[in-house]
Amino acid sequence: MNSLLGTAWTMAIRVVSRYRWMLVSVGIAFLIPACRRTTNEYVAPPPPKVTAMVPVKHPVVEFIEENGESEAVARAEVRSRVRGFIEKINFEPGQAVDRDTVLYEIEDDEYVAARNASAAEVTAAQASINVSEAQVLTAQTEVNRSQREFDRQTTLLAQQATSRTEFDAAQASVESARALLAGANAAVESSKASLQRAEAKLEKADLDLGFTKIHAPIDGRVTKTDIKVGNLVDNGTELSAVINDDQVYVNFSISDRQLLELRRARIQRSEQPVRQEEWSRLPVFAKLETDEGFPHVGRLDYIDQEGVNAATGSLPLRAVFDNPNGKLLPGLFVRVRMPVSEPQDALMIPSRAVLRDRDTSFVMIVDDGNLVQRREVQLGEQTAGWAVVRQGITQTDRVIIDGLQRSRPDIPVDPTIYSASSKDLPPAFQSNAAQQPASDPPPISKGDETLRSAESENEASR
Repeated sequence: MNSLLGTAWTMAIRVVSRYRWMLVSVGIAFLIPACRRTTNEYVAPPPPKVTAMVPVKHPVVEFIEENGESEAVARAEVRSRVRGFIEKINFEPGQAVDRDTVLYEIEDDEYVAARNASAAEVTAAQASINVSEAQVLTAQTEVNRSQREFDRQTTLLAQQATSRTEFDAAQASVESARALLAGANAAVESSKASLQRAEAKLEKADLDLGFTKIHAPIDGRVTKTDIKVGNLVDNGTELSAVINDDQVYVNFSISDRQLLELRRARIQRSEQPVRQEEWSRLPVFAKLETDEGFPHVGRLDYIDQEGVNAATGSLPLRAVFDNPNGKLLPGLFVRVRMPVSEPQDALMIPSRAVLRDRDTSFVMIVDDGNLVQRREVQLGEQTAGWAVVRQGITQTDRVIIDGLQRSRPDIPVDPTIYSASSKDLPPAFQSNAAQQPASDPPPISKGDETLRSAESENEASR
């Protein structure tokens, strides 16, 4: 067995030795074509695709925007004016009422009795006047009689036809009658004074009786009340309030710098000093958190007469708004805007095209060689996804709006130009439509749907 294996192994070695040059030749034949191939070279990737647009030139109005708080123009407290027990409550909380509507009724028994007593005092005082006036007539009659007798005695005494005693008696009678007349007149005046006091007391009793019915001081809606029927209320107790929100105030403040800009703009428009009372002509627009645009239109109503607050550097202002639909509730925080300038041509770009580096705002543009360039810009008004660019770019610059993550200065890009027009601009920038809902900026391209959120995260990380 071992000899058989040895023989087979010897024969295999002889076969390999015979054909070894043939095997080497076949291997070289395969290696030669491989050695003729060229070496690998680096192929640069294509330029990244970006979307760019030229700025839109359009007349815009610059605004001052601040936060404000609303309050009702008319709010009146409902208070009791006499002491007593509440007998009736004639309204439901939130009910709309007219002025002079009876809201509460206080038990009036005590006040009716007081009124009747005062009326009786007036009657008694009038009767006393009548008695005193009758006494005056009697005293006047006596004075006239005594005077005639005194005159007769004087004549007789001159003729020595009467005694001195009778003359003196006539004289004393005149003086006594005159004294009685003076007393009667004084009694009349005293009775008249008593009548005036009684009438004043009656008037007060009538007022108190009338105050037992508590009326709405103004038109509006009644707030809820904590007073219940049977509760004892004192004079001056606040029972509820009536609020009329047909008009609403909005209180807000502007900085001293904004004030100077506003004054400068108004002086430029009028070419003469602006009196403070003319500021009331300024339109003011307001929006709630859920509003689109600035749908509420009002006017400036008041400027703080003490001027700029030195501690805060701000000037308190107040605007008044008509509120027919009751949407502006008192106590709401609102966003307020005031126009600063007349419509002026400005360049506008989508706000998402603006990047920030510390305190600098900049955009990326595509130059004539399709290379990315960085341009620092000065921004103006920003709203509804658009921004006004005051300085830094021209109307022919191609501003990158999508693909900013792939844009670096001096790298080539493959731009797609988005064509925007005035129809794409938000009407909130326009003076005649500052209260309109704002339109949207150009859409983000399909491949960059996450760009806006990514840029926001990058900005926050800075």
